[in-house]
Amino acid sequence: MDKDVLDQGVFFALQEPKYVLNPYSLYRRLRSEAPFHWDFVLCGWFLTRYADVRAALADPRLTTKSFSFDVSQLPPALQDGLAPFGRVKKREVLYNDPPEHDRLRRPLNRAFNPAAFERVLPKMEAVAHELLAGAERRQSMDVVSDYSELLADYMIGELLGLPPANRAKFIEWCNRLKKLTTARRMGYETVLIATEAVKSFEAVRAYVRTMIIARRENFSEDVIGRSLAVEPNETPLSEDEVLANCVFFLHAGARNMSASITNALLALLRHPEQFARLREEPQLIATALEELLRYETPVQVAIRGILEEIEFAGRRIGPKQLLVLLLGAANRDPKQFADPDRLDLTRRPNHHVSFGVGPHGCVGGWMARFGLAIAIEAILHRQTELRLTPRKLRWNPATMRRTVRELPVLVNRRVHDSQRSKLNVARAHLPRPTRVAETPILFSR
Repeated sequence: MDKDVLDQGVFFALQEPKYVLNPYSLYRRLRSEAPFHWDFVLCGWFLTRYADVRAALADPRLTTKSFSFDVSQLPPALQDGLAPFGRVKKREVLYNDPPEHDRLRRPLNRAFNPAAFERVLPKMEAVAHELLAGAERRQSMDVVSDYSELLADYMIGELLGLPPANRAKFIEWCNRLKKLTTARRMGYETVLIATEAVKSFEAVRAYVRTMIIARRENFSEDVIGRSLAVEPNETPLSEDEVLANCVFFLHAGARNMSASITNALLALLRHPEQFARLREEPQLIATALEELLRYETPVQVAIRGILEEIEFAGRRIGPKQLLVLLLGAANRDPKQFADPDRLDLTRRPNHHVSFGVGPHGCVGGWMARFGLAIAIEAILHRQTELRLTPRKLRWNPATMRRTVRELPVLVNRRVHDSQRSKLNVARAHLPRPTRVAETPILFSR
């Protein structure tokens, strides 16, 4: 193990430029030399082996609850201004254990039901084709800002039932709040981000309040309307709970979807032989999606708390310690995946942990599959050709949401009549909604 990693801690090492560019080399060494590594910075254990990570994700003795939204390093006035946002964050289903977790989850299962996504499917497919048509005319695009993010934003607007005129501003408010949750805990830039976040939270809360009032008076077939349609013996969601578990929940899932699309297209462009095979055999798309999500998952880290001393993976741990589960490392464990650093769109079985397992399995994961299927299917159907530009890519650290900040590509379209029947067959193999759970813990501190 590199001495500097042990001296400064894994958390800080993962923010170094060489590991931001490629964390998998560090994961590999940790998995080989210190698979259960104590990190003094976080006072927690970093886990990298697939078996350990999967077991921790499903272990009911571990908690997702005790991760407060830390603003203690900000000026007192900003701490006061952000207190309501902190209270809402605590109501998120992912930060609650049973039985409260189950109460918050039930309306989400209704709101994010398969029919909700099926309703927006034709519109999203049309949007994907429209975005690609524009890129083909320009002969270039940034996959992030011109494709994946726009698809995700459109989905947010449709599922929430936002009027088109209000969508861009509403999503910008949510983006500013998300930016604060991943910002450093102190510094002048953080103060500026926090100041904007206070304004954005008040704006989102006021807007959602009007939506709640309207949907309580007249039922609406959207996420908020369905989440408020409670069963006879069910406690209704409060305003804070709707805000936490419908709006911010959906926004986080959509951002994961956008990152999944970007990462998948980058992987395909870097492996042209695999991309060519998918074009020739589009019926492989369902298997291909799982491999693309395994290979470069945007959610690389999950956190679990230890309430009391327990035995786990053959050792005594806790209490009041953390388990830092490196999902990206588990997805490259050679004991689970043969030749794990190779992209293989035909890989089976493929039981990756990109979106968790157990009761905290991820609806954001299903949204990622949904959007990723639409995005890639449109490229296959149109026979859109993409080529990487020589520009150096900038990655976010694995401790945030691992994806590139921009992905500039050259675009062309070449239509082959011989492909049309294959593409029509492939549509039958695309993933469709089955069931819904909730988002995993994201490591954003």
